Amino acid sequence: MILFKLFILGTLTALMFPPFFMLPLGFIIFPYFVKLIFKIDSNKSILTYFSYGYFYGLGFFLIFLSWIQNPFLVFKATQPFAILAILLPIFLSIFFGLSFIIYKFLKDLIFIILLTAFIFVFTEFLISNFLYGFPWFTYSLILSNNFFGFYLIKYFGTITSGFLILSIFLFPLILTNLKQFIKIKKLILFSYTPFLLILFLPLIYSYDSNNKLNKRITLDIHQIYSPINGINKNAVKQNIFKSIESSDSNFIIFAENNYPEIISENNYFNIFEKIKKNKKVIIGATREEDDKIYNSFLFLEEDKVQHFDKKILVPFGEFLPFRNYLKFMEKISGTIDFEIGSKDRVIISEEGIKIFPIICYEIIFDKIFKDINKYEVDIIINITNDSWFGNKIGPYQHFYLTRLKSLITNKPIVRVSNNGISAIIDQKGKIIKSSKLNHVSNLKHKLTFNKSFSYYLIHNLFSIYLFILFIILLVFKKIHFNEKK
Repeated sequence: MILFKLFILGTLTALMFPPFFMLPLGFIIFPYFVKLIFKIDSNKSILTYFSYGYFYGLGFFLIFLSWIQNPFLVFKATQPFAILAILLPIFLSIFFGLSFIIYKFLKDLIFIILLTAFIFVFTEFLISNFLYGFPWFTYSLILSNNFFGFYLIKYFGTITSGFLILSIFLFPLILTNLKQFIKIKKLILFSYTPFLLILFLPLIYSYDSNNKLNKRITLDIHQIYSPINGINKNAVKQNIFKSIESSDSNFIIFAENNYPEIISENNYFNIFEKIKKNKKVIIGATREEDDKIYNSFLFLEEDKVQHFDKKILVPFGEFLPFRNYLKFMEKISGTIDFEIGSKDRVIISEEGIKIFPIICYEIIFDKIFKDINKYEVDIIINITNDSWFGNKIGPYQHFYLTRLKSLITNKPIVRVSNNGISAIIDQKGKIIKSSKLNHVSNLKHKLTFNKSFSYYLIHNLFSIYLFILFIILLVFKKIHFNEKK
């Protein structure tokens, strides 16, 4: 019965994430979860506690990652393998199982309340960083559609803002057990007072944009909704050329792999001849060099080309891990691997505008932003193709993950997707313009921006602080238990 309850709690938790955003559920789910865990006999085995976490995680990921089967359904040859989509939720649920083992050693309600937010974000950290890492799942996504959440994400980062929202959900339990918390008030004051200093961060690191030079560019975003397979390459190419020729904007931007032919030095001129003076074209393409292929972000100016090659490739999509041992998977991944790019993640236009190029799901990895202040980036441009994600929750999750990054980096983001959702998002997380999913769209806008400081380093410091605090509380719990014993 407990396993079933935890499975249901996991499914309900997924409803707090995009595109559902049922935020008030948190005030029911997490207090009920704590009381449920507290009533469990702590003499249960470690394996039993692992199973509790596993079933909670499985309930969550079966809803949260319900889109994961869609990439298998695009081609007839891969449709029989769609059942393999269940493997990712099964695997990721293991991390919840491992984290829930900690609850076996927490016998006091107060410490269960204190440590629950830590345990959940610790699980998020493990999933985001273990092996290749899959940071698609972050509790900060719960906050990606409200202005209070924007403030937390901008100054705290994903891990800490996720911790804070989970703590807020548990606050009613703190109030109802206030007398017991008063008994350990010294520990709480010592541990949590540094968080109060965060309230002053906006004042300390506030950015006075009036003292900086504003830049302005005109954007012309094309969401052409080109099918993944069975496309008329010549028709798509002519449509792209026509859009370039007719545009009066500075930046004409298409999505990931929109150019329907493999690009090499021999055929760049086909695009160049369509570019007017002082115009820039950004388009995604498969690029070939020295018999290797790359998923590339092309930046084309008059008689000049720059490119950035994708550095974080999709396993089983753009490369097959352990290919020699997994030959049977080639029907899914293909027989050729894409190569990892080696260039720095910055492109500078002839006017000196510094662009931070991101291809597809690279946007979910916070680690790519570690040098964003060093490069003095002006704007982030993310090209993607979400046709693989289906028509339901996948494209929306990807979009809101992108929105988070405008806050984390404190930079405007231009997101261009083949099928949607394309958008222009300012550094405050506000959506200036956006398209609908699975519609041909054209967004035009005059974007003004200035030099802005990213708080990425501060986010990491707070994440480290949370980890240290987690260890302190676990040690104190051990000492406290021994004293009572």
